Amino acid sequence: MSEVRKRVLVVDDDVRTARLLARLLGEDGFEVELATDGAAAIARLSRTPLPDALVTDLRMPHADGIAVARYARSRNPRMPVFIVTGYPELLTRLDDLLDQETRVFPKPLAYPELTAAMRGSLEVTGPG
Repeated sequence: MSEVRKRVLVVDDDVRTARLLARLLGEDGFEVELATDGAAAIARLSRTPLPDALVTDLRMPHADGIAVARYARSRNPRMPVFIVTGYPELLTRLDDLLDQETRVFPKPLAYPELTAAMRGSLEVTGPG
């Protein structure tokens, strides 16, 4: 019997970065959806089924990663949120989001650290 793949919404306005991350996560056994700005991410989070986790950039047009993360949590308070940022000075705005289900990763992203955290939060095993 095959394991159900966990759904992850990846949000980044840098399309190349988003596609690369989606490809890597797909190779690691995740089912990935992409959004290239905060408004598109919020629109996706308005529909069901909800993703199992959110990976979002912090600074984006239309709605930033903080707004996206807050909206995701309003839909599912236990959804793991992984925020990737090159702007650590903005992290003070995250106080209400920082809990055991939220992890922050600096850019440049250490991909193995992200996937290890995701697997821990989602109890996903790697392929093969």
